[in-house]
Amino acid sequence: MIPAEVITRPRADETLYSAMARASRYLGTPRPRLLHEALFGADLALFDDLPAGLDRVMASGVFGPCDDGGAGREWTLIQYYAHYTEPALARVAARAMAGEGRRPHAVLGSRWSAAPPPGRLRFCSACCAAMLGRHDDLWWRRVHQLPSVMVCPDHAVPLRFSTVEPADRRKRYVAAIPGTCPPDGAQVVEGREPWVMATLLDLARQSESVLNDCGETHPDDRREAYLQGLDGLGLLNRIGEANLPGIAKAMDGRWGESLDLWPRLRRDGRCEQGWLATLLTGEHVSPPLHHLLLEGLLSARYGRR
Repeated sequence: MIPAEVITRPRADETLYSAMARASRYLGTPRPRLLHEALFGADLALFDDLPAGLDRVMASGVFGPCDDGGAGREWTLIQYYAHYTEPALARVAARAMAGEGRRPHAVLGSRWSAAPPPGRLRFCSACCAAMLGRHDDLWWRRVHQLPSVMVCPDHAVPLRFSTVEPADRRKRYVAAIPGTCPPDGAQVVEGREPWVMATLLDLARQSESVLNDCGETHPDDRREAYLQGLDGLGLLNRIGEANLPGIAKAMDGRWGESLDLWPRLRRDGRCEQGWLATLLTGEHVSPPLHHLLLEGLLSARYGRR
């Protein structure tokens, strides 16, 4: 009989990958194919941040009662990556995770590929201590794997890199344990001014809110709200278009060197305008990170008024 602690419902903010890694560790079944067949009766692809095959997982009842939509919202990053898409496309991505059609990554396209989750799993030492205070093991948190999160939104400390190599993560389930989450692991971000760390904490908390937001807003309506907000800040030109040089300057004022932490956002100490142009067109293909940065600018400017 499988011990009860092995097959437990994913814990608070735990990824499905992490729940499978805990089961793999306790069962001594390192090969994903064997684990999937034993638990779900099917040879499924390894579960990543946007896993396919949730229909088989839910039908098995291994993790208790839950529908595909609830599992996607609670155990994956789909809410984050689909938040800024057309509601119809978000539903297509959700169905892809249930095993229908293309892989969800392909459905989301550049909304995922332009800012995917980091290759190396990340953790917060303070979270690890809290986990061990409640349970006898650790787990990988969803919010810590978001590309826009560099510090823990709960403890306001920099995240740390695990020892799990990206290649190992793609081939097998690796559990969060003290060995893979060393308290002296390299920090994701270090040596930054306090005000930069404060901006990163703001961004982490914005990101967590999006990850857990089930609301739907059409991208056309969101873009109109952006333009109205920018207009209120005097950042539209005389014909009502985005003043990209002005917005880029305002972005530098809001986020500063924080923008250097992600590729293609800033060059030679100045915010690039290309990604802003894409964000403010009607194409709706920008990743969540870019939306969050603009929303952070607007909220900060209006918050100070």
